[in-house]
Amino acid sequence: MPLLEPITNQMMKDEVAPLWEELRTKWGQKYDFSSDPDGLHDRINHVGHGMGVLMYWERHGGAPMRRLRSFGIPTEVAQYLIEKYCVDESTDEEDAAPKTTRAGLYKAFEKWADEHEGEQFSTAQLAEQSGFSPATVRKYLKTSAYFTKVKSGWYEAGYRR
Repeated sequence: MPLLEPITNQMMKDEVAPLWEELRTKWGQKYDFSSDPDGLHDRINHVGHGMGVLMYWERHGGAPMRRLRSFGIPTEVAQYLIEKYCVDESTDEEDAAPKTTRAGLYKAFEKWADEHEGEQFSTAQLAEQSGFSPATVRKYLKTSAYFTKVKSGWYEAGYRR
């Protein structure tokens, strides 16, 4: 599995114990840590939270960096945790595949229509090419300037001016 060994509650305590000790040594036992100017208290919280996320991430899989960042763990803490506890996992956020948006799909479909100007296509072919359902394609074709209706179920590609 992706973790070197299963993360336990004791491992979490052992990981943050030196940070707590450093914080108490620096600011005293009764210090209100909410205004910690060094951010050490925040780091303790992020490390503990990140280890908890990794503990349950192993079941679900996926990119560990994306999972940790989705829970608000800072990049530097996420990289530290991945390097220390995960087997051969990348710490690059760029490894995550970019999300495909609906607007992006429409834009790609319209670009494809420009490239195939004058060609005729059935609704089923257009649905397959666009990645949308046939119902969505039919609705789009009613208002699109990129396709002209030839006859029932057939459309010609090309931008109408």
